[in-house]
Amino acid sequence: MIKQAVTALAALFLLASLPQPVAAQEDGLQALARVDQSRSSLSDDGTEVVLQLGLSQPVPYRVFVLADPNRVVIDFREVDWSGFDGPAMGDSAQISGLRYGIFRPGWSRLVLELKEPMKTRSVELIPNRTRGTADLSLRLEPTTQTAFRAAAKAHQDDAWALPKATEIGQAKPRQLGDRPLVVVLDPGHGGIDGGAERGGYQEKELVLQFAKELQEALIRSGRYKVELTRTDDVFLSLPARVTRARQLNADVFISIHADALSEGTASGTTVYTISPKASSAMAEELAESHDRSDLLAGVDLSQQDDQIAAILMDMARLETDQRSDLLAEMLVDGIADAIGRIRKRPHLSAGFTVLKAPDIPSVLVELGFMSNRQDLSNLLTPGWRDQVIAGITDALDRWTIEDAAQARLLRK
Repeated sequence: MIKQAVTALAALFLLASLPQPVAAQEDGLQALARVDQSRSSLSDDGTEVVLQLGLSQPVPYRVFVLADPNRVVIDFREVDWSGFDGPAMGDSAQISGLRYGIFRPGWSRLVLELKEPMKTRSVELIPNRTRGTADLSLRLEPTTQTAFRAAAKAHQDDAWALPKATEIGQAKPRQLGDRPLVVVLDPGHGGIDGGAERGGYQEKELVLQFAKELQEALIRSGRYKVELTRTDDVFLSLPARVTRARQLNADVFISIHADALSEGTASGTTVYTISPKASSAMAEELAESHDRSDLLAGVDLSQQDDQIAAILMDMARLETDQRSDLLAEMLVDGIADAIGRIRKRPHLSAGFTVLKAPDIPSVLVELGFMSNRQDLSNLLTPGWRDQVIAGITDALDRWTIEDAAQARLLRK
C-alpha cells in the first residue's frame, strides 16, 4: 500500500540561535496568549537592543532573520494582540520600525525592522509558575552584513520548520510476522510543554517513565524492536514525532499520554484512533501544506496536484485505519484483562495530530486521568504499570499474528 508522512500542524521554536529554530507543538497549549502592554518594552542603548514582551501564558515561538530589507522575526503559535499598541520605542539607532499581527491561521508574527544588521545575543521565555504568565526576552547585538545574510540564508523559509522530508525510496512492506515488529513509542509533551500537572507531578515525566518501562519489557520479549521519539525532557513538535517514527521504519506507532480535567470527573484508560472526519479533512490540508516528498513514503508526489495527492493519501488510509482500529480493540482488551477495570467507552476516535499518518497504524493511549486521585496513584505505582505493560504486550502479540494473517491473505 501507499505510504505517507505526517501532518504539519505547528512548529514551536525555543531558539538557541537565529538560524536554528526548533519546532512547535500545540498539545497542552489551548487558549490564546495575550500580550500585556504594561510588561512590554523595547530599549536601545546604542549597542544592545532589548525587547521584552509580557504574555498571559507561555506560548510556542521561534526567532529568525530575513534580509532585503534586514528584519528580525518572531513567530508565535497564535497570540491575541488586542489592547496592545506596541512597546514604546523612543529614538532607536538600530530599529526603524515594529509591526505585528496575524500572519496566517493559527500563527502570529512580530517584525523588528532594522537600520543596521543585528544578531541574537540571547532569547528566552521565562514562565511565572505562580501567576501562569510568561515573559519573552530578546537581546540583539550588532553583527556584520555578511554574517546577517548567512543567517538569513540558513533560514531559507524553512516551510515553518516542519521536519525535513525523508528520502523518497521504497515503501516499507507490511509486516508478515517473519521479523521483529518495529514499535515506536511516543511519550507525549516534553520540554516547555509539561502537559497535565497534579500534585507536583507532570504528565511529561510520568509518560516518559512508562514509555521506557514498556520499551524494556517489549525488547526483553525478543519479539520487538522498540524506539522512543524522545528519551529525555526535550520538546518535540507533533509533526516531528511521526516523521521520526517513519525514519525508524515503524510498523506501529503508540503515543502515550495521561490527561487531566479542570472540571467534571473521569477515570480509566482510553485508546484513541483517528476519526474518519479528521482523516478526510487532513488529506486536503496535508496536500496543500507539505513538502511533497514527505507526504507518502516511497511515493513521489512532486508532480501531482493537491487533489491527486489527497486521493492517494485517502487510499493509503483505507488499509491503515482498519489496522489501527484492530490494534486499538486488542489494546483495550489486553489492558482490561490485565488490570480488571477500564473505561465504559474505552475506544474513541479524535483528530489528534500524532494519529494522522496514514502509512503507519497509530493509536494514542491515555493511561488515565491525573485529575482523578486513583488514576494518579495508579500511574505512580510500579505494580499497576507492570500490569498495563503486560496487557499492552499481550495485545501487540495478538495483533501481530492477526495483522500478518490478513496481510498474507491480501497477497494471494
